[in-house]
Amino acid sequence: MGWWSDFKANRALADARRELVQERSPYGIGQFIDKCIDLGRYDVALEEAEKGIQEFPHAESLTGAYKRLIRAVHADDLKQGRDEIRKAPGPKAYYKLARLYKKMRDLDQAIELARKGVELYPNFEGNYIVLADIRYERFQRDLRASDGKAAIELFEKAVDLNRENYRLLFQLAEIYQAIGARNRALDKAQMILEFAPDDRKAVGLIETLQQMKPSKHTTLKDQLADFERRVSAGSVERAGLLAVRYTRNPDHLARKLPLLSERIQGYEKAVVLGPSNELLAAHPGTSQSAKPLADTLRKVFQAAIECSLRMDISTFEKGLFECGDGWLYLIVVDHLKVGILADSKAKKSRLSDEVHRFVEHELYL
Repeated sequence: MGWWSDFKANRALADARRELVQERSPYGIGQFIDKCIDLGRYDVALEEAEKGIQEFPHAESLTGAYKRLIRAVHADDLKQGRDEIRKAPGPKAYYKLARLYKKMRDLDQAIELARKGVELYPNFEGNYIVLADIRYERFQRDLRASDGKAAIELFEKAVDLNRENYRLLFQLAEIYQAIGARNRALDKAQMILEFAPDDRKAVGLIETLQQMKPSKHTTLKDQLADFERRVSAGSVERAGLLAVRYTRNPDHLARKLPLLSERIQGYEKAVVLGPSNELLAAHPGTSQSAKPLADTLRKVFQAAIECSLRMDISTFEKGLFECGDGWLYLIVVDHLKVGILADSKAKKSRLSDEVHRFVEHELYL
């Protein structure tokens, strides 16, 4: 019975891999990972998940599938961590469980646990590092100065508690380097050499930093503000695979939009804006006829983004809004802003599912 079960599992896995090779997308990789989880092939799932995250680092389908995979792999660790916090709490208990949730990409839980750890044990650096890492990842993804500032403050607090944490000092140096704060970056790299004088990575970073032009600003606030301006002006590269592809070839995007009208009951119109808020494509109709709607959507997206930042919940990613007798679905994917209008016939769950499949699958093909 065992060999027959293995045979069927391997065959199912081979069929799923063939489908993935034919149509590779974040959605397809997520489906493959779920198939591996069902078959108990966690090793294959983890290998494909790590490749997929390198290829499509911010795809929602991959994030969700990876979270399900890590939860399955670490089910016993999760139970043990929860039991430890309940029965024998301590700073490392909160730190270990917060790190596990962070690995699962369940960031809300990770933040809640790390904040509780900081509140209860303010002299332990680990929970500050978890919070700083999450902010640092957001900074790398969105290049928002506010996230950089928060990450710096948390990392600096952790440094005050442990001045010989190599990874911590190196991350701080990298953030300072990214925002142009040359002297601050040099200071952190020099701190590494105080306890690791022959570290090649730190020596190489110092050599790179010494070749940088010093910032004309002296305060961190001004350096971050200058960084924000450079990002807004486009001097820091942000566009990814999809943004580059469809900015160069908007006609290809326009030919894909009718897929939404075929699948969404009550579909009315779709509009896609590019990284600089330029109108790339619309369906039905021409870009010229869609211009008034595009102008309105720019304002709606901007309001949603500003609201998200004020609430400190990172950059706006997606939202479903009831408007009049229908729905407006907004989603940002790789700096493309997609707006879909549908009437009251549209079912919310079906609308969300079809848009998700479109942006996580068809756009990548």
